[in-house]
Amino acid sequence: SCVTGVQTCALPILKMKVLLISACFIAAVAATAEDSYSRILFAKFQAEHSKEYKSKAEHSYRLSVFAENVKMINEHNKAGHSYQKGINQFTDLTDAEFKAQYLGGYKRLPTPAAPSTESKRAIKDLPASVDWREKGAITDVKNQGQCGSCWAFATTEVIESYAAIASGDLPVLSSQQVTSCTPNPLSCGGTGGCMGSIPQLGYTYIQLFGHSTEEDYPYVSGQSMATEDCLYDVDNTSPAIGITGYDTMSNDQAATMDHLANVGPLAVAVDAGSWSSYRGGVFTGCSFDQNIGLNHAVQLVGYGTDATEGDYWLVRNSWGSSWGEGGYIKLQRQAEAQCGVNSTPMDGTACVGGPGTDEQYVCGQCGDRKSVV
Repeated sequence: SCVTGVQTCALPILKMKVLLISACFIAAVAATAEDSYSRILFAKFQAEHSKEYKSKAEHSYRLSVFAENVKMINEHNKAGHSYQKGINQFTDLTDAEFKAQYLGGYKRLPTPAAPSTESKRAIKDLPASVDWREKGAITDVKNQGQCGSCWAFATTEVIESYAAIASGDLPVLSSQQVTSCTPNPLSCGGTGGCMGSIPQLGYTYIQLFGHSTEEDYPYVSGQSMATEDCLYDVDNTSPAIGITGYDTMSNDQAATMDHLANVGPLAVAVDAGSWSSYRGGVFTGCSFDQNIGLNHAVQLVGYGTDATEGDYWLVRNSWGSSWGEGGYIKLQRQAEAQCGVNSTPMDGTACVGGPGTDEQYVCGQCGDRKSVV
């Protein structure tokens, strides 16, 4: 009876061991499957974005960063936000690397914007939506690459748009000329070129010397990651486009909408620090309670209303067409623009030795209300 008892008592223990082993086996299989899926996804990502790494150690590190970013993207999309995140060319970068490599190329003058001299219509009298792409005034989305030349792209894009509005012909102009040739002797917001500058200097340079086409002066700084020498021959070059000047606008939502509806697109300053994984929808990811550090220049090409997510500003970026909604982002447009503070103007808005180095008042989602024409 004792032997029988031992056999009877041992049976549940054996079952428990089998169950424990099975559970561990299932967990191991699940982990292996997840790891395999990440590797497959990473290989697809590498092929789509032509990513090459110098060593096995770097490949392994980028895979781990990629997997963590994909995890955060999936968690965000499951949470039901008004905008979605997705895999793009930045998914193998940490947040700090993304900000260091792709932001900081926009530096804004700290002086207050002058009041607009345009007549301002009430918002209720303006069109419900505006999209300058539909009017043939916006060139294809461009890619600044690993050069902080967003300010030069915003300058070029705005000049292209106003040339099209004035003449009916849409030119594709040289961002490289603005990047390489615009002087910045006072280090206003940076040292120029890939190290950051301001559209005002870009407009002033083009006003003096004229603007070449992209075909005559192609963009190379995105690959070289260098400002490059200025190759524009003032004496022997006939510019494609010239401008007579530029203007600035204040933080006035109605005036901005009026300008978009009746005049044309704008260049705007934004805090794009949380834009790296944006895929689509109306973006609400910038907090007005935190520092709104302006670090990027983009082109505001219109506004509209999403049936589900509400009003938005339509913004063209310079990170290529594979990012966001074909290279565009919709920023939340509030009925009354909320405002916040840029408490780090020396990181991206103030001039060395100039005023406005303490803080700056900015309005709109991600500070998108500071506009330059």
